[in-house]
Amino acid sequence: MKPSGRIQARLALAIVITALIPVLVAIWMGSKSVRETSARYFIPEIGMHLDRSLGLYQELARTLKARMREEASAISLSPGLRRAVAQSDGPAVRAELEKQITAHPSLVALRVTLPGGAVLAEADRGRPLDPARENQLDVDKPLTEDDDGAQLSLVFAADRARFDELSEMGQFIDNYNLIDRRSKADVQGYVWAFTVLLGITIALAIAVGTLLARGVVVRLGELASATQTVGAGNLSIRVSEVGNDEITALARAFNRMLGEVEGSRARIEYLQRVSAWQEMARRLAHEIKNPLTPIQLGVQEIHRRYQGSDEKFRDLLDTTLEIVEDEVGTLRRLVSEFSDFARLPQAHLQDADLVEFLGEQRRQIETEGQNEGERSVIRLAARRPIFSWQLPSSPADVAIDRQMLRRVLLNLIQNAADALADAKVEAPRIEVTLTRQGDFFAVDVDDNGPGIPPALREVVFDPYVTTKHTGTGLGLAIVKKIAIEHGGSATADAGRLGGARLRLTLPARGTAAARELPLRTEHPSRPIA
Repeated sequence: MKPSGRIQARLALAIVITALIPVLVAIWMGSKSVRETSARYFIPEIGMHLDRSLGLYQELARTLKARMREEASAISLSPGLRRAVAQSDGPAVRAELEKQITAHPSLVALRVTLPGGAVLAEADRGRPLDPARENQLDVDKPLTEDDDGAQLSLVFAADRARFDELSEMGQFIDNYNLIDRRSKADVQGYVWAFTVLLGITIALAIAVGTLLARGVVVRLGELASATQTVGAGNLSIRVSEVGNDEITALARAFNRMLGEVEGSRARIEYLQRVSAWQEMARRLAHEIKNPLTPIQLGVQEIHRRYQGSDEKFRDLLDTTLEIVEDEVGTLRRLVSEFSDFARLPQAHLQDADLVEFLGEQRRQIETEGQNEGERSVIRLAARRPIFSWQLPSSPADVAIDRQMLRRVLLNLIQNAADALADAKVEAPRIEVTLTRQGDFFAVDVDDNGPGIPPALREVVFDPYVTTKHTGTGLGLAIVKKIAIEHGGSATADAGRLGGARLRLTLPARGTAAARELPLRTEHPSRPIA
């Protein structure tokens, strides 16, 4: 059996045992409880007392009806009423009936009818009988000695609740007696039903436990397989993060760890490549720089010493001198860039507010170079871009090397300005935005130029890769190296202005990425070109 199979079997067995013990105890206790409950509540004395209570309710109902009939007899024997009926005096009869209504609150209506069925007089209490609250009792009494004479019809109202209680009491006692007779069979049925229910419960518990155990085993197996793959050197593998339990949290942590390790390895490999490129740049700068001055001086000396009268040769010397000086100047700038790249110092980080830092750079970039003859920190074409800065009002606490980060910002803006100049954009725009992205602050430099082709976005930060007509491709390489030393990254994408977006991310103070950075309180000043 495989280890995963053993784990699944053990988990299933543990679930079965854990569920079986309380189920058996519950069946025993349930059976005992049902039997004791049945014996406690179905007692013969209770049934006897209930029958007596029902008899009292029935006696009360009979008494109530008898009282109403006695009232009817007393009313029919009233001398005044009989005298008025004998005289067939309708108003007098009605007056007598109204007296009886007032004297007997339980009366609803009275009516006197003659032998032919004609109504001599009638009276009522002023409101009809309410079937929801009252029961009706009709009583007829003769008003003469002769049964064929005038008749008195009386309608009494009794409180319906009394009769409803009587009916409910009778139904309750019948049900109680029926349950009492069936109690033994019911107790046995309840015990069996309870046993079957708990049996189904334990079966479901076993099934669910097996499924859960299988799910846990599969996910643990996936983690184990991924660990073996990582051990073989493949850091691109990821495990599923579906769910919301401890294994899911472990999977998330595993994937996050792989991402961090993969990112760290990529940064280390990049820094190794940059180190090799720096060494190569240092050697190239040394080799190119040495012959530049002799070449320039030699051509200048030839041009100075020629005293002949050949105009064509003089023009040739002038053209040659101009070309050599221009190309030497270009080579000197190339050597300067190589030297700057080769001499990149190590970052010395200090706590700072990124919003305040960007505000300082904004004031310098937007004001320098506007006066005639004043040198700007950014080389701008004839069409000066319109700068837009979107900075939050709340502080953005980070750890930075101010001089190196200033160079990063200038390189990003210079890259955008060169792209706009090369594309000859009519209304060039550059927008610098600072936002919070999780544990990082993102500085975005957007432009409305032609953008960076998708195929070059992954390699544009490598040395000697450039999309400009002039340049060595070292500016963005410097940006990425400084970003990595700050614990962040540099990426290229499409911007919201229609051109390129170059993004610099820096870890916010207090985050895990920021805590791993070596923070220094002071550092010697050093040139970073």
